[in-house]
Amino acid sequence: MIILLGETPAALKISEHLQNRDIEFIKTPTWPDNSLAAPSIILDVSHPSNERLLSLGQFCEQSGIPYLRLARPETGIPNSSLISRASNWEEATLCMKERICTLYEQKGRLVTVFVTTGSHQLESIVHSSFADKARFVVRVLPEGRLVQKCQDMGIYPRDILAMRGPFSKDINKALFKFYGADLIFTRDTGLADRMDTKITAALELKLEILLIRKKKASCGLIMDDLNELLGWIDKNISK
Repeated sequence: MIILLGETPAALKISEHLQNRDIEFIKTPTWPDNSLAAPSIILDVSHPSNERLLSLGQFCEQSGIPYLRLARPETGIPNSSLISRASNWEEATLCMKERICTLYEQKGRLVTVFVTTGSHQLESIVHSSFADKARFVVRVLPEGRLVQKCQDMGIYPRDILAMRGPFSKDINKALFKFYGADLIFTRDTGLADRMDTKITAALELKLEILLIRKKKASCGLIMDDLNELLGWIDKNISK
């Protein structure tokens, strides 16, 4: 069974492509633990923030399951003293604690952190030891379950933006200014997600940025072009 992993626009296009060719598949937003023995091929077009990306590729390599990953082109991140970089969520959390505490002392008020990393792992910072010094404004996909998840964490509805990107530089600037952002917390999700517009908008407003670097998959067949992946399907997957 083919498993199509992801809820991205690319996942929708691949889903339509498979349906048009009468190819059976299962589409799932995240990797289902109960399907480990089921797949014959995995097409992974999940969001770059998928924390299980590396372990999934390794599992497929060890199990002899073909694994195809659609990767987004990397963003050229400028050198700036306003940008702090982290390799993973844990490192980012430590850096955020330091920046929030510093800004809190400097400004004498709550630090507004504009979060564009989604709801995954968000609870660890919302309920952190430094959360009493911050106001978290969260941008998530416009899905009821995600909005409810944020509310269940204690985030006020006024601080939840349910919006689907990509966003232009001007839209990002307007949102950052409207919410009075002090610190932008984001991931390098690639040019396809207009990651560059978030960075440019924040820098033009002289806002601090905490960036989680893009993860790189080292297993399986990695492609950075959707049409290339669709061509591979046509050539290698039959009804």
